[in-house]
Amino acid sequence: MGVATFVTQEQSAQAAGRKTTVSVVLEPQNRQAMIDAVYDTVDPSSQAYHKYLSTSQVGDTYGQPTAKLNQFKAYFKRYKLATAVYPGNLMLKVSGQYSNVLKAFKAKLVTSKHKVNVTLPKTLAGQVDSVVGLTMGAKKAKVIKNTKATTRPNLKLNGADFSKQYGAQKFVDNYQLNALYDKGLEGRGQRIGLVMLSDYNKGDVATYLQKNGLAADTTRLHKYYAVPKSQVTQAFKLPTAMPAQMEASLDVQQAASLAPKAEIDTFLGTMSGTTNTPVMTDASFLNTFAEAISRNIDKQISTSYTVGNEVLGFGELPLSETKEEYSQAFDTLFQQAALQGITIFNASGDHGPYDSPNKKPNLSIPTSAYEVEVGGTQLPFSKKLNGKQVTVTKERAWGDVVGLSKEDIAQGVFEGSGGGFSVLNPTPRYQLGFPGVNTFNAIQHLTFSKGKYVLNRDPKVISGTGSGRNVPDVSGNAAGATGYATYFTARVGKKTNPIWMVGGGTSYVAPQMAAANAVMNSGLKSVTGFWNPQIYTFAQTADSPFNPLKDTTNNDNLYYTGQPGKLYNQATGLGTVNFEKLYNHFNRQ
Repeated sequence: MGVATFVTQEQSAQAAGRKTTVSVVLEPQNRQAMIDAVYDTVDPSSQAYHKYLSTSQVGDTYGQPTAKLNQFKAYFKRYKLATAVYPGNLMLKVSGQYSNVLKAFKAKLVTSKHKVNVTLPKTLAGQVDSVVGLTMGAKKAKVIKNTKATTRPNLKLNGADFSKQYGAQKFVDNYQLNALYDKGLEGRGQRIGLVMLSDYNKGDVATYLQKNGLAADTTRLHKYYAVPKSQVTQAFKLPTAMPAQMEASLDVQQAASLAPKAEIDTFLGTMSGTTNTPVMTDASFLNTFAEAISRNIDKQISTSYTVGNEVLGFGELPLSETKEEYSQAFDTLFQQAALQGITIFNASGDHGPYDSPNKKPNLSIPTSAYEVEVGGTQLPFSKKLNGKQVTVTKERAWGDVVGLSKEDIAQGVFEGSGGGFSVLNPTPRYQLGFPGVNTFNAIQHLTFSKGKYVLNRDPKVISGTGSGRNVPDVSGNAAGATGYATYFTARVGKKTNPIWMVGGGTSYVAPQMAAANAVMNSGLKSVTGFWNPQIYTFAQTADSPFNPLKDTTNNDNLYYTGQPGKLYNQATGLGTVNFEKLYNHFNRQ
């Protein structure tokens, strides 16, 4: 289990007679000034340091003016479409009959370009970056998920013993969060936002917390709907939604257990293909982030979902946006978040530099410079895996190439920390010149052949250079062999079955990082805000809060490995986090 990369082929629910929703991403009034302002919020030498903006201030300074927004509303109203403006004035949600949406956007399918072209009046088009989520055509849905079997936890353990083996205490002990607990910091006064494409059962979270010896207080769990509640509820009842439900459940459980005094705000969207939802998954995911950011109640937001691929795009269904435009849309939203003092955390992926099977390395969308990309490691362990004794003596990058079953090898499914070089986003200013960025060491464990990956018997070790946004930024334990427990009740036919499982994936680590940030924020005078420029500065100090994993042997994510003498690599980023030291760095600024 890991990052839920859903729907490379979409089943279009957009058809004549049905309603649909699309997103219109607007161009900021001055994007470069907006970007500079983002960096100023975390620059101690700037007068704007930690002077975060409200959504109305973002809208007044960088969003489209009210007069222009009214022009959009009036235009769409002529086609009997409703227009909602997300606070910040950087994105619109346009809803109505699918046939009217096609007319309003003058949509035209260009088969040769695998694209739906849209046209708006010249008076409006100049303010539009992209239109997201409009399609023409229908395909059978294909949900991509991890196919590896999972194990069950030892349910004879309870409380602290269970938590140390399968729960929050494992993260707390390994990454020095216990030192903050000792200061009485547990996230009180903080809210953690989780962006999800499925509902979850609050009762499942209560069961999980009780098993870990924590208060099962579900009154601190809050649900916000980016689409009508009825659509989320309908999708949740279908067996095809089980992988997304599992993902949502683990996100809430990890965040709630690591920050036991924080409020947990879950922002719920849906996936097309799981039900007759009128919103395509790409638009739903974007809208759910917009809902979370524009509400501005959470100063840390995490997601373990991704939609689309930097190389492969969105699959067979033509959409109104390109992968470049979709990536840019997230940049716009995440820049708004940074201006508001929100830290975004995103799971980097669970298949090394190969998010989807392809000859070329490829990462999932988004890889924005304005989010913390969270990778995975493997904690020390020694156990038999599929009849072979496997021993890891110290924490290393997560990349499973030993102890695999014959079925795993035959499927060509291999797991490791998502990492590499973005092909859509340039190297951000905080990574430029940083030791280890845009250089790499790698081990060629895998070869792509006949549609899947096969293990090389004699893998070659190579070095080289790259370019683009380097992924990830930080890492934590994500390997299934030293994984975490999840509990959820799944609907199978007319029955509801309780399921305990142990899984791995960067999906666990992203909400853990968000929760740890909430714990830190609960003791700071001002919230941490945009992490990245700050942590790359901290990493170069004598008292760095990061433990870079530099070894070149037994330390790869299926391809990228450590770089001795350097502070960064594309398997684990800056490395693991010492949260006691990180808190002290933030507190000294």
